[in-house]
Amino acid sequence: MPLALNMNIKLTPELRQLGLRVVIGAVLLAGAVYLLALMPLFEGRRLDSEIASMKLRLERQQKLMPALTSLSANAQNATMEALLPPKAEPMPRAQAYLITEQLGHRARAVGLEPLEISLDPASMTEDQNSIQAQGVFSGELEGVRAFLLDLNQMPSLARVDKVELRAVDGRLEMLVQLRIALGG
Repeated sequence: MPLALNMNIKLTPELRQLGLRVVIGAVLLAGAVYLLALMPLFEGRRLDSEIASMKLRLERQQKLMPALTSLSANAQNATMEALLPPKAEPMPRAQAYLITEQLGHRARAVGLEPLEISLDPASMTEDQNSIQAQGVFSGELEGVRAFLLDLNQMPSLARVDKVELRAVDGRLEMLVQLRIALGG
């Protein structure tokens, strides 16, 4: 007796209801798999990446810690007058372009490598009597300290706006943002 697959299936309301229940069950099963398995997996990966980035930040801070403690120990020995810049003697406006060269020479003289030094002429809109200079330097802690003290002795220094230090490949990298007084 040969098998015949010519069966006529008639969609009855019971079969439709069964099909609907199977589809709803599959959707609920997929939602449960997502909530119980995939969601914690994705959250775990996100937390792992956050932990790795936090470890990197802590490692950088630990590399900078000896430098910062050394700077703070030396700062306690200094008087406030020694840390304040002298009254700024304005640099002639026509010579303002020389600021980048002067900063580069001062950095090299104390053992730092100038990576980038620039002037911001747009900063003169804030203060007509000064111009902002910015530089990135790389070197050892002693050079960083000596450079900051040397900057303090610049006759045309109006103020130091920002100093940022970070450890890069066993050396310190320093960003300095300052304003130079301009005159006549």
